[in-house]
Amino acid sequence: MDVLLWSNPQHYDPDICQLDIRQLPLVQAFLSTLDAETRCRRFGVPVSDAVLDLHAISALDNAALMLGIFSEQRLRGMLELYRRGGSDVMELLMVVERGSRRRGMGSRLLNASMLHALNMDARSVDLIYASDNWPMRRLVQRAGARIDLAFGTFRARIDLAQRPTIARHLGTPIADDLPAIRRAT
Repeated sequence: MDVLLWSNPQHYDPDICQLDIRQLPLVQAFLSTLDAETRCRRFGVPVSDAVLDLHAISALDNAALMLGIFSEQRLRGMLELYRRGGSDVMELLMVVERGSRRRGMGSRLLNASMLHALNMDARSVDLIYASDNWPMRRLVQRAGARIDLAFGTFRARIDLAQRPTIARHLGTPIADDLPAIRRAT
């Protein structure tokens, strides 16, 4: 029997930290290292470093939550969670650098975000991604998402209300709480 990706979380993940404006240079540096294909998959179009710098500022300012996953004292992936207006639906955007994929980092980020979304009283989380983004398709399927196709784009909805076993007490440290990360910024 398969266990849903985030239905049985373990203790908090020490490699995942909440990002805020103090990590702007770190987020900008991470985004600038993304290859052209990864940028297109994440943003839907080719984007320049200047556009990525502006996105980092906007995301850190407007996201309800930003999480980063670290390995070897480097940011390897990040996740943005946005509330849709006054609704109980949140939208999730995620990217993991090419060299760090297939190591479970996306799954770990998704796990952490589901716990936070539930604590923010969200009832569901939507992920929107291109039809050729196979890693994201596998990830959301393992998370038990309902997937819809519209105009060549997939929308995966994860219903948080149907997962009552999620532990609400798990926390995520702020990136400044980790000494190694402070030295890198």
